[in-house]
Amino acid sequence: MKTVSVDFPDNRAQQVADYVKAGFFLSEPDVILAAISEFVRRSRLYLMERLPAKTSLGRKKRHMCPIENTCLERRSYHPSL
Repeated sequence: MKTVSVDFPDNRAQQVADYVKAGFFLSEPDVILAAISEFVRRSRLYLMERLPAKTSLGRKKRHMCPIENTCLERRSYHPSL
């Protein structure tokens, strides 16, 4: 696992702390990990549309998700963020 340091505005850090205090998460890193995971899940196909397709002879164009290292068929999708 990789450790990342992030600076937040004070109000955003307080919101993260409030989620932990309310019992929705066990720790502040859990809040951040959940937020990043949700962003990746919601944006995956949308972001793949903007990457160049990798091709092979006789195969459909597919995108490789650099985050999850999986192949995706090209689809039209725009998440409502």
